[in-house]
Amino acid sequence: MKWFNPSKKPDNWDYTKQFSNIERAILIANTNIIQMIKQYRDLTISLEELSKVIEVNSFAPPDYSYSVIVCKEHVINILEKYKLNKTSELELARWAKFIMFSEWYDYCEENSELIASVLAELEAPLLWSNYTDGDNGELAEFMGKLSSEKVEMYIKAFEE
Repeated sequence: MKWFNPSKKPDNWDYTKQFSNIERAILIANTNIIQMIKQYRDLTISLEELSKVIEVNSFAPPDYSYSVIVCKEHVINILEKYKLNKTSELELARWAKFIMFSEWYDYCEENSELIASVLAELEAPLLWSNYTDGDNGELAEFMGKLSSEKVEMYIKAFEE
């Protein structure tokens, strides 16, 4: 599949004149994929839903050169969802692992070290000995290791 890099497009492109029908279809498909990758960054879709449009257990395509940026606001948003019980510890751990190891994402430069550190902590449940590797990864039992105090500590670290 041919990938389009939206970060390199001039603002005045007339897409109807610049591309053939096949190229236009590829552009639309890539734009939809990027939108879904952004939705997963914000956990508005599940990893299972994302896996319907990309291979989540492999690298981004070799000619793909656009990364969805993950900033402190995105991580805070996910932590807030966890605090409100809108996402589980397993979903949070899977999200952190996918963000960390996927070529689809990159961190904001100003907080990259803190983001990487917090994501590593959030992903840690997947490293425990009773983790069972299924299609999308599952904990053998609910771990309950992420306390609300720890979540608050992460949020405060980002806000400082």
